[in-house]
Amino acid sequence: MQLYSTLSKTIEPLETLSPDRVSMFVCGPTVYDYSHLGHARTYVVFDVLAKYLRWTGKEVFYLQNITDVDDKIIDRAAREQVSQASLSRQFEREYIRDMHSLGVDAVSYYARATTHIPEIISQIERLVRKGVAYTTDTGVYFNIDTFERNGELSGQKRDKRVSRVTDVTKQNPEDFALWKFGEWGEYTWDSPWGRGRPGWHIEDTAISEKYFGQQYDIHGGGLDLIFPHHEAEIAQMESLEGRHPMVRYWLHTGFLTVKGEKMSKSLGNFVTIRDALKLWNKDVLRYYILLSHYRSPLQATDEGLASAEKALEHIRAIATHDSGANLEGRKAFTDAMDADLKTPMALAAIQSLASAGDITALTEYGEILGINFLREKSVPLAILQDIRSELRTRKQFELADLIREKMVSAGITITDSPL
Repeated sequence: MQLYSTLSKTIEPLETLSPDRVSMFVCGPTVYDYSHLGHARTYVVFDVLAKYLRWTGKEVFYLQNITDVDDKIIDRAAREQVSQASLSRQFEREYIRDMHSLGVDAVSYYARATTHIPEIISQIERLVRKGVAYTTDTGVYFNIDTFERNGELSGQKRDKRVSRVTDVTKQNPEDFALWKFGEWGEYTWDSPWGRGRPGWHIEDTAISEKYFGQQYDIHGGGLDLIFPHHEAEIAQMESLEGRHPMVRYWLHTGFLTVKGEKMSKSLGNFVTIRDALKLWNKDVLRYYILLSHYRSPLQATDEGLASAEKALEHIRAIATHDSGANLEGRKAFTDAMDADLKTPMALAAIQSLASAGDITALTEYGEILGINFLREKSVPLAILQDIRSELRTRKQFELADLIREKMVSAGITITDSPL
């Protein structure tokens, strides 16, 4: 398999630290609100990647963090007069429920930030001892001047950057917080430097170091995380003992856009996963997401989702008889997946396999993509046909014809006997 790494800006053969094992970390959600379709895109993509790697025989440890201490959580908990823990647990449960509803079930372990405070403090202590971090009146900060490779991942030059946080106590505007001093309610901890809570970036490296060590195979997330988040992660981890690269393959998903703008909560243009699932089932949503290559932007439109639904129904309509293995179609599928996870080409191969009647491949590859490509032969279909017959007997032809139209559009052949 070959994957594009944002760090090297090239497509490279996948060569993992252990030949038969893949360690993969993907940035998880900040649990202060419901997740949206932009999140769905990222997590469906990495779900498919993990499932495909396992299908090829690799053992995959897929780790994802849960950011359950953050300004947004603290602010919303205060507004709603609830505890930070109850708020974060509520939306953590909603996130997990959304993932299960989408068929995203490849994650090996979800690691909360708040249960890894000892690891976070340990990592900060080592960075301070190395002389790459310093203390001010407001917190402990990483000094980016001490890290020569800063900017390699994003390609950004120092003089072109704008700091997210203004703090006159910092030595450089671009220095970032490892530990923030203050009293933050229940999510406040003692530390060697004073009471406070961790910064955003440090939780990921503390968690990944605990489970993977200081070097591992794949790190994933959305395109918007490259700077400053992933740049900060590299600086933190590689400054501990100088081990480079922290991660060989940095994978980033393109933006899900609405009318040309990135879908985000800050812009107020987002559709939650739970609302989307009220309109479209998970197979349609996954098919729609995978119709675009993961690095490309994806425009969210009702028309696009309707088109995806029709394409999926067409596959199900023609995949009715098992004609045995179609080797050409199978090779086309694996070739597409091996070529930097080209899921649009993989779905084209699925169309060919459906036409050829390779039911076994459709079932097997459907499990990898998390999509059911076969029409379910179930009792409800027979019940629907019985209802139509009864409606026709009662001369309720308008409703009977409406049901017939829906069944035909779904690829079901209807032959009515004369009344």
